[in-house]
Amino acid sequence: MFDQDEIELKIDEDPEEVVIEFIENDVQDLTPEEPPSETGADEPGLSEDDGASEVENLQKEIDHLREMYLRKLAEFDNFRKRIERERVEREKLAGLDVVQDLIPVIDNFERALGHASESSLEALEQGVGMIAKQLLDVLERRGLEVFDPVGELFDPESHEAIQRVEDSDLPSGTVAWVLAKGFRYGGRLLRPAMVGVVAGSLERAPDSESEEGSML
Repeated sequence: MFDQDEIELKIDEDPEEVVIEFIENDVQDLTPEEPPSETGADEPGLSEDDGASEVENLQKEIDHLREMYLRKLAEFDNFRKRIERERVEREKLAGLDVVQDLIPVIDNFERALGHASESSLEALEQGVGMIAKQLLDVLERRGLEVFDPVGELFDPESHEAIQRVEDSDLPSGTVAWVLAKGFRYGGRLLRPAMVGVVAGSLERAPDSESEEGSML
């Protein structure tokens, strides 16, 4: 570029030449510089060998993760099979203790039958009653609950009414007799008691407190 004094001097001598010369010089000054090389030595970059090595490392990591996944999947499958085998085994042995306790009861039944012809009816009845009690004791120790609701109010959740009974001595809705006792196990109803109910509503009768409240 020209400084200010030099430009003014040339204008006085020959303006046209100055203009031409100024334009030429300005064009030369405006010529773009050559851009720096993209692959200059100062800028770091990855070579083909480095890229291949990186891909190889990633592939090794993927293979390692896949191997770990397959190993864990196999371990889980083995665990599931073992749990299933143990469950089946528990189901097979669930009643083992009960069966062992029932063996003496079976022995007593066989003895009673073996001497039935030699025993009186009263002795046979007494022996069978003792065996029945023994059997019931075994089951109750294992959690069985037997209930006999004679004289109780009818409860549709644990009683099954099979007959209406006309009885003026008992209040309506009372269980007059029991054809078959009820059974529970672990709080769950196995069989409702089969009962005869005094004629009236088979809905559960209200207790005395509710009756007194309604009267008030």
